[in-house]
Amino acid sequence: MDYFSNFRKRIVPAKAQPTSAMQLVKFHKCWDYIHNIFDSGDNKTNLHVQQTEIPDKLRQMVDMLVDEGARQEEDNTTGVCMEYFLKNGVLHYLVSVAEKADYPVGIRGETIRAVANMVDLLDDRFLVHNAVHRPTVKLLRFCVLDQDQYHEDLVDLMYIICSKIHGFPALLNIFFHHTPAIDEFLLFTYLLRFVHREGRSGDYARTGLLFVMEMASTDHLGDFILSSDFATIMAAGLGALYSQLPRKLVVKDESLLTQSASTFLLGQDFCRLNLENVDESSSSAFRSQLDAFLKLLEFCQDVLVRCPRPDVCKALLQYIRAIFLENILYPSILECSDVDGSSVAVISYIDVILQTVEHNALADMIVGFLIDDDDDSGHSSPASEVINESDKISNLFAGLELDRFKSSTYFTAAGRFTLKDLIFSRLKSSSQPAVIATLKLLKTLITKHCRYSLKLLSIYPDYGDDYVYPSKQLHAQPPPPHTATATTVSHHIREIELYFSLISAIDQVHADDIQLHGYEGYLYDMELVMESDGCFQGMCLGSSSDDDNSSTPGNHNGRPRAKRRHSFKYGNRFAAEQQQRDFPPPTYSTHLSSLKKLTLFKHRIQPTDPLLQILLGLLSNFFAQSSELNLVLTGVISALAMCPYRSLKGWISFRDSDRTSAEDILVLNSDSEAVSLNTTKKDDNDRIHPTDIYHHPTAVAPPIDSQDDDDDRSIDYGVETKSGAMTAPTHFKSFPPFFTLFRTLTQQVDYYRSEIDNFDALLEERRLMLQNPQAAAAIPEMPPTTPTNPHTLSSLSAAAGYLFGFSNPDASHTRRPSMQPSASSDYYWWSARPDHHMQSFSSVSSESTIHSVVSDPLSPISAHARKTQDIRIKPLFPSIFPQDAQSSILDLDEEDENAFTPAGQDPSVQARQKKGVATDIPLSMLLNNIIILEEAIKELIAVMQVRSSLGIDQIRFV
Repeated sequence: MDYFSNFRKRIVPAKAQPTSAMQLVKFHKCWDYIHNIFDSGDNKTNLHVQQTEIPDKLRQMVDMLVDEGARQEEDNTTGVCMEYFLKNGVLHYLVSVAEKADYPVGIRGETIRAVANMVDLLDDRFLVHNAVHRPTVKLLRFCVLDQDQYHEDLVDLMYIICSKIHGFPALLNIFFHHTPAIDEFLLFTYLLRFVHREGRSGDYARTGLLFVMEMASTDHLGDFILSSDFATIMAAGLGALYSQLPRKLVVKDESLLTQSASTFLLGQDFCRLNLENVDESSSSAFRSQLDAFLKLLEFCQDVLVRCPRPDVCKALLQYIRAIFLENILYPSILECSDVDGSSVAVISYIDVILQTVEHNALADMIVGFLIDDDDDSGHSSPASEVINESDKISNLFAGLELDRFKSSTYFTAAGRFTLKDLIFSRLKSSSQPAVIATLKLLKTLITKHCRYSLKLLSIYPDYGDDYVYPSKQLHAQPPPPHTATATTVSHHIREIELYFSLISAIDQVHADDIQLHGYEGYLYDMELVMESDGCFQGMCLGSSSDDDNSSTPGNHNGRPRAKRRHSFKYGNRFAAEQQQRDFPPPTYSTHLSSLKKLTLFKHRIQPTDPLLQILLGLLSNFFAQSSELNLVLTGVISALAMCPYRSLKGWISFRDSDRTSAEDILVLNSDSEAVSLNTTKKDDNDRIHPTDIYHHPTAVAPPIDSQDDDDDRSIDYGVETKSGAMTAPTHFKSFPPFFTLFRTLTQQVDYYRSEIDNFDALLEERRLMLQNPQAAAAIPEMPPTTPTNPHTLSSLSAAAGYLFGFSNPDASHTRRPSMQPSASSDYYWWSARPDHHMQSFSSVSSESTIHSVVSDPLSPISAHARKTQDIRIKPLFPSIFPQDAQSSILDLDEEDENAFTPAGQDPSVQARQKKGVATDIPLSMLLNNIIILEEAIKELIAVMQVRSSLGIDQIRFV
């Protein structure tokens, strides 16, 4: 009993809730204190409001009003404190005192904050009272006159009022005054002053204006916005913020080079410019300026999305074009140069703009302005667009652009200088940073604004390989959609095998490993990327829109996943519907009209397309270029191959006409003269077929007991056993240009393997460190003579994932490593490798551990990087870019240079560096580029297979 008695004594009785009378007494005391200070008339010199209890008393009054409002919310009655507040004109008196003078100093700011807290925390009916909204409007009017003081607090108050108006539109009549003579909307006009500001005030001003824009459906408010300077201020603000961006820019971030092993190894051969008076993209000042510009651009885009008045949106677009595009952005394009870094700056800004713009009308206006010429057609006359059959069978490498020094200042063949001219001229530049920035811009244009990328390519409608394209008849009718032939499965399998053979040519062990472990990850990743692609989503939605209730709102693929993906391998999804909608135009003149309107349709790229020739020219010097350039270059090629409307035949994949036939085989007669079979008259039975020439051994299957209980054969076993007789083996007589160039590059690896000792061991070390830096950092340095382990960690290099375009926000679950440091390195194929001896390290090492390992000069990664950086080799095809190293400031002769040589440096090293500045490349760059080449080929193989599985490229089995 004593225990319970003591326990009862320790229990503190619950504190009684204050009654309404007690709250009213406390509220009266707080206000009486504030009132007495104002009435005392004792004006002390420089008395600040923080030296008094006024801020604390105001906060107590607001808290009591909010607490009372919460308790009175259920019975919908007015509390005693609120009645006292309204009847005694507390807010009116407080605002009147603040209007006379800001004394004590800061009383105006305290008044603004108190009103803002009451409006924000109390319900919408609070502003309905005359005793509240009249002094509030009065407070806004005289505080607006103070240009510098309390503007942040005032913007906060106006933002809160705008949010209340958005939730309770009847409040708009209190703050928007419409008269026959003039309309007044103080909230709108004042917030418009801060729309271009950075920080809290700018964000609140833009958000408040968006609330107002959503209510512009009313005639008076919409007319007021239309007649105001809103559109002019938006366009002028964009121009002003763009003009504040640095004119010269170097895109680099040195801090990232030590945050992970991948960035550390790849960053060693990244291109660096040493120019004077050039801003770096990693500087805080530049990021702040760019962020301010992009925020205003995003705000304009949000206005176009939310504003219900089309005339307001149209006016905004017109002013952006007239003020920003024509007078600010376009002149900067004409004035930029590769020499001083201004070209990199302008191209990077355009790239960021195109990445930000998503609204269709804004994108059409900006991209259309940049890429259209004066006649707004984007193409030459129809006569010049006629397809010449000789173009399809001409030399695939005809017109290959290899000389970068032919790039001159701005030019144009006809009309004004367009974005196409900028891209083509900068891709031929002798400045490697300019080429890299242009490739990034090109990839953004292809992925984000695919319709406009048609103007960069020489294309023709895809009617199938069997269709004979007319050279003179513009109105020739194409074959019906159902007559377009699909690729045979043997054709598809053969071209996949040929591409896989390129990986085997680089490293046979790694090629076997990727096919056994991990390649399915590429396919799953590519499927996710393809299904999130805007063109593919539009194709699927459009193709299923004609079906009766076949699509549901919000389902971007139009069908359930189980029905869409009946087979991951060689599917035929949406085949019939796709042909009905996406088949090329009925006539070639209609095709020209589609080009002018930028309507996506099934098309092919001409083999002699200028853009493809430029990309091939860059690809031809792959090993002598920096890994940064090669990452972006291979990313552009993958982006071109991703579009479902664009056929891969003729440049990535093989055409049907590339296959061999009996007519292509020459037979030697008794006189040793070559006789072509297609010129001899023979019966079909006497004709020599490919099966008569190529050896195909037939294995004798053992007898099968159908009654065997242990028989575990699948139900389609008979189809598999007979599949060899269904389709003839496929062989090719000609090859696409990119496959040919990839094969040439893989053959060059053998030359470097013969020139460098322990090449395979160093390549395996580099692959391991790029793909799994945690595991590489945890193990001792691999000795040079260690043979390659057949179970070495495989595939999906972090290098190739950097700029291959797989960081899609819509597919955030894509398991693609990137250059950015990641908290986890558990790749999708890692769990499938229980036998791997380094599995335990995948989750042990953290980012801080990697940073410490990279920073340690004695770590295996640092030792490997230093070793491969010191070894230099002369490439088969030297780089066409001059070295971007900064030239010496002093003009010294050989004797003076030896005097200024750092102590301890071997003179032979200096001589070797001087001799190899223009031709030699470090082994580190070569190893990075070989791995990037492997990853690029794997990505393209996955693209081809996923396109076939999703029904984009149709496959037939017989």
